[in-house]
Amino acid sequence: MRILILGHGVRGRTYEQYARAHPGEYEIAAIADPVSPSATVRDWTDALETPADAAIIALPDRLHCAAAKAALAKGLHILLEKPIGCSWAECEEIRAAQAAARRLVLTGYVLRFAAYYRRLTEVLRSGVIGELTSIHHLSAISYGKAAHAFCRGNWAREADGTSTLVQKCTHDFDLIAWWARGKACTRMASFGSLMHWRPQNAPAGAAARCTDCPAAVRAACPFDAHRLYCERTDLRYHFPDESDAAMEKVVAESPYGRCVYACGNDAVDHQTVLMEFDGGLTVTLEMESFSARRGRTTHFYGTRGEIAADGETIEIRPFLGAPQTIVPAQRGNHGGGDREIMSAFARLAAASPARYAGILEASLVSHRLAFRAEALRRDV
Repeated sequence: MRILILGHGVRGRTYEQYARAHPGEYEIAAIADPVSPSATVRDWTDALETPADAAIIALPDRLHCAAAKAALAKGLHILLEKPIGCSWAECEEIRAAQAAARRLVLTGYVLRFAAYYRRLTEVLRSGVIGELTSIHHLSAISYGKAAHAFCRGNWAREADGTSTLVQKCTHDFDLIAWWARGKACTRMASFGSLMHWRPQNAPAGAAARCTDCPAAVRAACPFDAHRLYCERTDLRYHFPDESDAAMEKVVAESPYGRCVYACGNDAVDHQTVLMEFDGGLTVTLEMESFSARRGRTTHFYGTRGEIAADGETIEIRPFLGAPQTIVPAQRGNHGGGDREIMSAFARLAAASPARYAGILEASLVSHRLAFRAEALRRDV
Protein backbone atom coordinates (compact mmCIF):
# COMPACT_ATOMS: atom_id res chain seq x y z
CA MET A 1 0.00 0.00 0.00
CA ARG A 2 1.20 3.49 -0.87
CA ILE A 3 0.32 5.59 2.15
CA LEU A 4 0.14 9.25 3.07
CA ILE A 5 0.99 10.13 6.67
CA LEU A 6 -0.96 13.24 7.61
CA GLY A 7 0.51 14.59 10.83
CA HIS A 8 3.98 13.72 12.10
CA GLY A 9 3.60 13.95 15.84
CA VAL A 10 3.94 10.98 18.20
CA ARG A 11 1.34 8.86 16.41
CA GLY A 12 2.44 9.77 12.91
CA ARG A 13 6.07 8.98 13.73
CA THR A 14 5.04 5.64 15.24
CA TYR A 15 3.22 4.57 12.09
CA GLU A 16 6.05 5.85 9.91
CA GLN A 17 8.54 3.67 11.79
CA TYR A 18 6.44 0.59 11.17
CA ALA A 19 6.03 1.39 7.47
CA ARG A 20 9.77 1.89 6.96
CA ALA A 21 10.51 -1.36 8.79
CA HIS A 22 8.03 -3.28 6.60
CA PRO A 23 8.65 -2.22 2.98
CA GLY A 24 6.88 -5.36 1.77
CA GLU A 25 3.64 -3.99 3.24
CA TYR A 26 3.92 -0.22 2.89
CA GLU A 27 5.50 2.50 0.82
CA ILE A 28 5.35 6.05 2.15
CA ALA A 29 4.20 8.38 -0.62
CA ALA A 30 4.21 11.59 1.44
CA ILE A 31 4.43 12.91 4.98
CA ALA A 32 2.54 16.11 5.77
CA ASP A 33 3.33 18.29 8.77
CA PRO A 34 3.81 22.05 9.17
CA VAL A 35 6.91 21.79 11.38
CA SER A 36 8.45 18.31 11.17
CA PRO A 37 11.83 18.21 9.39
CA SER A 38 10.84 14.81 8.00
CA ALA A 39 7.76 16.14 6.21
CA THR A 40 7.74 16.17 2.43
CA VAL A 41 4.89 18.69 2.33
CA ARG A 42 3.66 21.18 4.92
CA ASP A 43 -0.08 21.12 4.35
CA TRP A 44 -2.12 17.93 4.58
CA THR A 45 -4.39 19.08 1.78
CA ASP A 46 -1.38 19.21 -0.56
CA ALA A 47 -0.41 15.67 0.44
CA LEU A 48 -3.77 14.41 -0.81
CA GLU A 49 -2.70 15.34 -4.33
CA THR A 50 -0.01 12.63 -4.15
CA PRO A 51 -1.07 9.30 -5.73
CA ALA A 52 -1.69 6.80 -2.92
CA ASP A 53 -3.89 3.95 -1.74
CA ALA A 54 -4.45 5.02 1.84
CA ALA A 55 -3.97 7.80 4.37
CA ILE A 56 -3.01 7.65 8.02
CA ILE A 57 -4.67 10.61 9.73
CA ALA A 58 -2.70 11.61 12.83
CA LEU A 59 -3.52 15.31 12.68
CA PRO A 60 -4.84 17.41 15.58
CA ASP A 61 -8.29 16.23 16.62
CA ARG A 62 -10.08 19.27 15.20
CA LEU A 63 -8.88 18.32 11.69
CA HIS A 64 -9.95 14.66 11.78
CA CYS A 65 -13.36 15.19 10.21
CA ALA A 66 -12.21 17.44 7.35
CA ALA A 67 -9.20 15.26 6.57
CA ALA A 68 -11.18 12.02 6.69
CA LYS A 69 -13.86 13.33 4.36
CA ALA A 70 -11.27 14.71 1.94
CA ALA A 71 -9.29 11.46 1.92
CA LEU A 72 -12.41 9.38 1.36
CA ALA A 73 -13.42 11.67 -1.48
CA LYS A 74 -10.05 10.82 -3.07
CA GLY A 75 -10.92 7.12 -2.79
CA LEU A 76 -8.37 6.40 -0.05
CA HIS A 77 -8.59 3.89 2.78
CA ILE A 78 -8.04 5.52 6.18
CA LEU A 79 -6.38 4.66 9.45
CA LEU A 80 -7.90 7.40 11.60
CA GLU A 81 -6.56 8.27 15.02
CA LYS A 82 -9.18 8.60 17.71
CA PRO A 83 -11.37 10.47 18.25
CA ILE A 84 -13.15 9.87 14.96
CA GLY A 85 -14.72 13.32 15.27
CA CYS A 86 -14.88 16.07 17.87
CA SER A 87 -18.68 15.84 18.04
CA TRP A 88 -21.28 13.23 17.24
CA ALA A 89 -22.31 15.32 14.23
CA GLU A 90 -18.76 15.02 12.84
CA CYS A 91 -18.85 11.26 13.41
CA GLU A 92 -22.05 11.05 11.38
CA GLU A 93 -20.45 13.09 8.58
CA ILE A 94 -17.57 10.62 8.40
CA ARG A 95 -19.98 7.69 8.43
CA ALA A 96 -21.84 9.18 5.46
CA ALA A 97 -18.56 9.83 3.63
CA GLN A 98 -17.45 6.24 4.21
CA ALA A 99 -20.74 4.88 2.90
CA ALA A 100 -20.42 6.98 -0.25
CA ALA A 101 -16.76 6.09 -0.87
CA ARG A 102 -17.02 2.42 0.21
CA ARG A 103 -13.50 2.57 1.64
CA LEU A 104 -12.10 1.28 4.91
CA VAL A 105 -12.07 3.60 7.93
CA LEU A 106 -10.10 1.87 10.68
CA THR A 107 -10.04 3.74 14.00
CA GLY A 108 -6.74 3.75 15.89
CA TYR A 109 -7.99 1.53 18.71
CA VAL A 110 -4.61 -0.09 19.23
CA LEU A 111 -5.64 -1.73 22.52
CA ARG A 112 -7.98 -4.08 20.64
CA PHE A 113 -4.93 -5.32 18.77
CA ALA A 114 -2.67 -5.67 21.82
CA ALA A 115 -1.87 -9.21 22.97
CA TYR A 116 -2.78 -8.40 26.58
CA TYR A 117 -6.32 -7.23 25.86
CA ARG A 118 -6.92 -9.97 23.34
CA ARG A 119 -5.96 -12.56 25.94
CA LEU A 120 -8.03 -10.86 28.63
CA THR A 121 -11.08 -10.87 26.38
CA GLU A 122 -10.57 -14.56 25.57
CA VAL A 123 -10.54 -15.33 29.31
CA LEU A 124 -13.75 -13.37 29.86
CA ARG A 125 -15.50 -15.15 27.02
CA SER A 126 -14.38 -18.57 28.24
CA GLY A 127 -16.99 -18.36 31.00
CA VAL A 128 -14.46 -19.05 33.75
CA ILE A 129 -16.15 -16.46 36.02
CA GLY A 130 -19.66 -17.21 34.78
CA GLU A 131 -21.96 -14.44 33.63
CA LEU A 132 -20.42 -11.00 33.91
CA THR A 133 -22.30 -8.84 36.44
CA SER A 134 -20.16 -5.72 36.79
CA ILE A 135 -16.97 -4.07 35.57
CA HIS A 136 -14.93 -1.49 37.48
CA HIS A 137 -12.50 0.18 35.07
CA LEU A 138 -9.94 2.87 35.91
CA SER A 139 -8.14 4.88 33.25
CA ALA A 140 -5.32 6.51 35.20
CA ILE A 141 -3.72 9.29 33.16
CA SER A 142 -1.09 10.15 35.82
CA TYR A 143 -0.40 13.63 37.09
CA GLY A 144 2.59 14.21 34.80
CA LYS A 145 0.89 13.06 31.59
CA ALA A 146 -2.29 14.97 32.45
CA ALA A 147 -0.36 18.17 33.19
CA HIS A 148 1.42 17.75 29.86
CA ALA A 149 -1.60 16.99 27.67
CA PHE A 150 -4.59 18.60 29.36
CA CYS A 151 -3.04 21.70 30.94
CA ARG A 152 -0.06 22.73 28.86
CA GLY A 153 -0.72 20.75 25.70
CA ASN A 154 -2.98 20.25 22.71
CA TRP A 155 -6.02 19.10 24.67
CA ALA A 156 -6.12 21.82 27.33
CA ARG A 157 -9.17 23.59 25.90
CA GLU A 158 -12.26 21.78 24.69
CA ALA A 159 -12.92 24.45 22.04
CA ASP A 160 -9.66 23.47 20.33
CA GLY A 161 -10.81 19.89 19.85
CA THR A 162 -12.98 17.91 22.19
CA SER A 163 -13.36 16.95 25.84
CA THR A 164 -10.89 15.02 27.98
CA LEU A 165 -13.27 12.06 28.16
CA VAL A 166 -13.74 11.83 24.40
CA GLN A 167 -10.06 12.37 23.64
CA LYS A 168 -8.68 10.03 26.27
CA CYS A 169 -11.37 7.48 27.03
CA THR A 170 -12.90 6.47 23.72
CA HIS A 171 -10.25 3.72 24.03
CA ASP A 172 -11.88 2.67 27.30
CA PHE A 173 -15.44 2.91 26.02
CA ASP A 174 -14.35 0.73 23.11
CA LEU A 175 -12.96 -1.91 25.47
CA ILE A 176 -16.15 -1.80 27.54
CA ALA A 177 -18.31 -2.21 24.42
CA TRP A 178 -16.10 -5.15 23.40
CA TRP A 179 -16.56 -6.81 26.77
CA ALA A 180 -20.33 -6.11 26.77
CA ARG A 181 -20.57 -8.14 23.52
CA GLY A 182 -23.12 -6.02 21.71
CA LYS A 183 -25.40 -5.30 24.65
CA ALA A 184 -26.95 -1.83 24.55
CA CYS A 185 -26.29 0.72 27.27
CA THR A 186 -29.74 1.50 28.66
CA ARG A 187 -28.91 3.95 31.46
CA MET A 188 -26.00 6.27 32.20
CA ALA A 189 -24.89 8.95 34.65
CA SER A 190 -21.75 11.09 34.42
CA PHE A 191 -19.92 13.36 36.88
CA GLY A 192 -16.68 15.30 36.56
CA SER A 193 -15.05 18.71 36.60
CA LEU A 194 -11.86 20.72 36.43
CA MET A 195 -11.33 20.75 40.17
CA HIS A 196 -7.66 21.54 40.76
CA TRP A 197 -5.76 23.13 37.86
CA ARG A 198 -7.35 26.56 38.27
CA PRO A 199 -5.65 29.94 38.88
CA GLN A 200 -7.03 30.21 42.41
CA ASN A 201 -5.23 27.00 43.38
CA ALA A 202 -1.76 28.21 42.36
CA PRO A 203 0.79 28.21 45.20
CA ALA A 204 1.53 31.58 46.75
CA GLY A 205 4.32 33.26 44.81
CA ALA A 206 3.95 31.11 41.68
CA ALA A 207 5.01 32.70 38.39
CA ALA A 208 3.49 32.31 34.94
CA ARG A 209 6.44 30.10 33.89
CA CYS A 210 8.16 27.48 35.98
CA THR A 211 11.62 28.90 35.23
CA ASP A 212 10.53 32.17 36.87
CA CYS A 213 9.12 30.50 39.98
CA PRO A 214 10.95 30.87 43.32
CA ALA A 215 13.03 27.79 44.11
CA ALA A 216 10.97 26.98 47.20
CA VAL A 217 7.71 27.06 45.23
CA ARG A 218 9.14 24.83 42.49
CA ALA A 219 10.52 22.37 45.02
CA ALA A 220 7.05 21.87 46.52
CA CYS A 221 5.22 21.61 43.18
CA PRO A 222 4.86 18.12 41.66
CA PHE A 223 3.92 19.70 38.31
CA ASP A 224 7.13 21.73 37.89
CA ALA A 225 8.02 21.59 34.19
CA HIS A 226 11.77 21.22 34.75
CA ARG A 227 11.16 18.19 36.95
CA LEU A 228 8.73 16.58 34.50
CA TYR A 229 10.75 17.12 31.32
CA CYS A 230 14.38 17.55 32.34
CA GLU A 231 14.83 15.46 35.47
CA ARG A 232 12.48 12.74 34.22
CA THR A 233 12.46 11.13 30.80
CA ASP A 234 9.07 9.37 30.56
CA LEU A 235 7.30 12.30 28.83
CA ARG A 236 10.05 13.12 26.34
CA TYR A 237 8.62 10.81 23.68
CA HIS A 238 6.13 13.55 22.86
CA PHE A 239 8.90 15.62 21.30
CA PRO A 240 10.95 14.92 18.15
CA ASP A 241 14.20 15.83 19.97
CA GLU A 242 14.42 14.11 23.36
CA SER A 243 17.90 15.37 24.27
CA ASP A 244 18.63 17.17 27.55
CA ALA A 245 19.39 20.38 25.68
CA ALA A 246 16.11 20.22 23.78
CA MET A 247 14.16 19.68 26.99
CA GLU A 248 15.81 22.67 28.65
CA LYS A 249 14.66 24.76 25.69
CA VAL A 250 11.14 23.31 25.88
CA VAL A 251 10.86 24.35 29.52
CA ALA A 252 12.38 27.80 28.93
CA GLU A 253 10.55 28.79 25.75
CA SER A 254 7.58 26.60 24.84
CA PRO A 255 4.00 26.36 26.17
CA TYR A 256 5.12 23.27 28.08
CA GLY A 257 7.08 25.48 30.48
CA ARG A 258 4.00 27.35 31.70
CA CYS A 259 2.58 27.06 35.20
CA VAL A 260 -0.19 24.46 35.16
CA TYR A 261 -2.42 26.89 37.06
CA ALA A 262 -2.03 29.61 34.41
CA CYS A 263 -2.66 27.78 31.12
CA GLY A 264 -6.23 28.94 30.49
CA ASN A 265 -7.28 25.29 30.36
CA ASP A 266 -10.82 24.04 30.87
CA ALA A 267 -10.41 20.28 30.33
CA VAL A 268 -11.78 18.27 33.25
CA ASP A 269 -9.19 16.60 35.48
CA HIS A 270 -11.35 13.69 36.68
CA GLN A 271 -14.61 12.05 35.68
CA THR A 272 -16.75 9.06 36.58
CA VAL A 273 -19.31 7.44 34.27
CA LEU A 274 -21.88 4.90 35.48
CA MET A 275 -23.52 2.62 32.93
CA GLU A 276 -26.14 -0.13 32.90
CA PHE A 277 -26.41 -2.51 29.93
CA ASP A 278 -29.12 -4.84 28.72
CA GLY A 279 -29.45 -7.81 31.04
CA GLY A 280 -28.26 -5.93 34.13
CA LEU A 281 -24.50 -5.61 33.54
CA THR A 282 -23.24 -2.49 35.36
CA VAL A 283 -20.03 -0.66 34.52
CA THR A 284 -18.10 2.08 36.30
CA LEU A 285 -15.52 4.00 34.25
CA GLU A 286 -13.21 6.32 36.16
CA MET A 287 -10.85 8.74 34.43
CA GLU A 288 -8.29 10.15 36.85
CA SER A 289 -5.50 12.68 36.35
CA PHE A 290 -4.16 12.56 39.89
CA SER A 291 -2.54 9.14 39.91
CA ALA A 292 1.10 8.22 40.35
CA ARG A 293 0.92 5.41 37.79
CA ARG A 294 -0.26 5.69 34.20
CA GLY A 295 -2.29 2.77 32.94
CA ARG A 296 -5.55 0.90 33.04
CA THR A 297 -6.83 -1.31 35.83
CA THR A 298 -10.00 -3.37 35.51
CA HIS A 299 -11.88 -5.60 37.94
CA PHE A 300 -14.49 -7.97 36.55
CA TYR A 301 -17.13 -9.63 38.72
CA GLY A 302 -19.09 -12.66 37.56
CA THR A 303 -21.53 -15.22 38.93
CA ARG A 304 -18.72 -17.80 39.35
CA GLY A 305 -15.67 -15.68 40.15
CA GLU A 306 -13.74 -12.49 39.55
CA ILE A 307 -10.80 -11.24 37.48
CA ALA A 308 -8.31 -8.52 38.39
CA ALA A 309 -6.40 -7.07 35.43
CA ASP A 310 -3.72 -4.39 35.80
CA GLY A 311 -2.37 -4.15 32.27
CA GLU A 312 0.40 -6.65 32.93
CA THR A 313 -1.15 -9.61 34.73
CA ILE A 314 -4.57 -11.26 34.63
CA GLU A 315 -5.56 -12.78 37.97
CA ILE A 316 -8.45 -15.25 37.73
CA ARG A 317 -10.15 -15.99 41.06
CA PRO A 318 -12.90 -18.59 40.57
CA PHE A 319 -15.23 -19.44 43.43
CA LEU A 320 -14.55 -23.12 42.77
CA GLY A 321 -11.07 -24.35 41.88
CA ALA A 322 -7.62 -22.84 42.14
CA PRO A 323 -6.80 -19.24 41.21
CA GLN A 324 -4.68 -18.65 38.12
CA THR A 325 -2.38 -15.85 37.00
CA ILE A 326 -1.71 -15.16 33.32
CA VAL A 327 1.05 -12.82 32.14
CA PRO A 328 0.63 -12.24 28.40
CA ALA A 329 3.81 -11.45 26.51
CA GLN A 330 3.92 -7.79 25.50
CA ARG A 331 6.41 -6.21 23.12
CA GLY A 332 6.35 -2.75 21.62
CA ASN A 333 4.23 0.38 22.05
CA HIS A 334 0.79 -0.19 23.55
CA GLY A 335 1.77 -3.79 24.22
CA GLY A 336 2.32 -4.42 20.53
CA GLY A 337 -0.97 -2.84 19.52
CA ASP A 338 0.71 -0.18 17.37
CA ARG A 339 2.50 -2.87 15.41
CA GLU A 340 -0.51 -5.14 15.04
CA ILE A 341 -2.93 -2.43 13.92
CA MET A 342 -0.58 -1.48 11.09
CA SER A 343 -0.38 -5.10 10.02
CA ALA A 344 -4.16 -5.37 10.19
CA PHE A 345 -4.75 -2.14 8.25
CA ALA A 346 -3.28 -3.47 5.02
CA ARG A 347 -5.02 -6.82 5.52
CA LEU A 348 -8.44 -5.29 6.20
CA ALA A 349 -8.15 -2.88 3.27
CA ALA A 350 -7.78 -5.91 1.02
CA ALA A 351 -10.92 -7.52 2.43
CA SER A 352 -14.38 -7.32 0.90
CA PRO A 353 -15.81 -3.77 0.83
CA ALA A 354 -18.96 -5.25 2.34
CA ARG A 355 -17.10 -5.40 5.68
CA TYR A 356 -16.03 -1.76 5.76
CA ALA A 357 -19.25 -0.20 7.09
CA GLY A 358 -19.41 -2.67 9.99
CA ILE A 359 -15.80 -1.94 11.00
CA LEU A 360 -16.53 1.77 11.29
CA GLU A 361 -19.88 1.18 13.00
CA ALA A 362 -18.19 -0.91 15.71
CA SER A 363 -15.87 2.02 16.48
CA LEU A 364 -18.72 4.51 16.55
CA VAL A 365 -20.31 2.67 19.50
CA SER A 366 -17.61 3.99 21.83
CA HIS A 367 -18.03 7.55 20.55
CA ARG A 368 -21.79 7.39 20.99
CA LEU A 369 -21.25 6.40 24.63
CA ALA A 370 -18.60 9.08 25.22
CA PHE A 371 -20.63 11.94 23.75
CA ARG A 372 -23.69 10.78 25.68
CA ALA A 373 -21.65 10.82 28.91
CA GLU A 374 -20.45 14.34 28.15
CA ALA A 375 -24.00 15.57 27.58
CA LEU A 376 -25.07 14.08 30.90
CA ARG A 377 -22.09 15.62 32.72
CA ARG A 378 -23.24 19.01 31.49
CA ASP A 379 -26.94 18.16 32.11
CA VAL A 380 -27.70 18.93 28.47
